[in-house]
Amino acid sequence: MLLESDIIPFNLSSPLGNKIIVLSPHPDDEILGCGGTIRLLINSKKNIKVIFLTSGDKADSSNPASYMRHDEEHITDYSKMREKEAVNSLRVLGISDYEFLRFPDRSLDRLYDSVLERLFAIIREYKPDTIYSPSTIELNPDHRTTAKLSLEIQRTMTGHEGYEPVKLVFYEVTTPLRPNMLIDITSVYTIKRKAIKRYKSQLKIRDYLKLITALNALRSLTVDGARYVEAFWCADKPLNSEDVIKWLSYQRAISEHL
Repeated sequence: MLLESDIIPFNLSSPLGNKIIVLSPHPDDEILGCGGTIRLLINSKKNIKVIFLTSGDKADSSNPASYMRHDEEHITDYSKMREKEAVNSLRVLGISDYEFLRFPDRSLDRLYDSVLERLFAIIREYKPDTIYSPSTIELNPDHRTTAKLSLEIQRTMTGHEGYEPVKLVFYEVTTPLRPNMLIDITSVYTIKRKAIKRYKSQLKIRDYLKLITALNALRSLTVDGARYVEAFWCADKPLNSEDVIKWLSYQRAISEHL
């Protein structure tokens, strides 16, 4: 019989990492997906660096043409405003180490090799032990490409001279994933909400505060004593595409009980 605990954890975990890189495809993904966990890590005196791969220049709801903007035009007043919002939001969480790579929005897959090269340059210098990334089943293509990049980074850093192995932790923003780690963020949820509110431009597009509050509340379903929970899939060793598909599609859990 397939039990509930075969599908989702019924116990809470502690946040992972001592020296952490958080990959954020756009300004706000880091807060929406793991803002509470980031704050808990800061409270525990861990080192965290947030890397924004794009500045979200194609999300300007006041300018529909922004969606079709050419790559060479992607550094705009709108993207600069989103970067300012990101800095203000990170300040709420207590983060002062961040970097904007400023790749064109919705172009990470096409620029994959260039993005990977930039990330490796940062990683070689920073030497993280844990990387947080959106998952491979997110709706947005930049989110999925970020997941692909993180998987390749983990594979490269395991067993190669000059690199230390890293844990990879997938977070959820637009699509719930199958978690193996639940983190109670109830004690810091007021701070997460405050950080989300710094992204005023994005809250005008969609009520992400309401949506993420609902998701974090739902994630408390299987654990006692927590009101708000962030869910993650932690991979402590390199994964191939078959591993990812089997886990996120529940194939392994279901097939073992048929």
